[in-house]
Amino acid sequence: MASSASEADGNGTSSTGDVRGSQGSDDQIVKNMAKALKESTKRRRTVRRGKIQQDYHLEMSQLEASVSAKMKNIANRTSKLQTNRLESLRDLLEKKASVEADMMQSIARLDKAFANANLELQAVLTTKTGNYES
Repeated sequence: MASSASEADGNGTSSTGDVRGSQGSDDQIVKNMAKALKESTKRRRTVRRGKIQQDYHLEMSQLEASVSAKMKNIANRTSKLQTNRLESLRDLLEKKASVEADMMQSIARLDKAFANANLELQAVLTTKTGNYES
């Protein structure tokens, strides 16, 4: 009877020993599957994080390049505006210098003409006063 109770599963093997061994290997399989799933999830998460970081760094470098290009463009435009303004000021100063030179020549001619006219008037006055005195 003891042998019939130990052969209860019908396979001719002891049910108590095999159940524990089978349950032990099932537990091990479940543990291994859980461990593999955990590692797989961890790998996927790591890959996903790496991809997100890579995309972020790429986007940031593109943004920095864009900002840098815009700043250079602004600097170039500002530089061109400043250069144009300085050239305009230089042209105005040259024009002013030219006008001043023309004015100085005109003043010199007027002074010379005034001096000549003054000498002529003095000569006329001298001759007329000389005529009255004699």
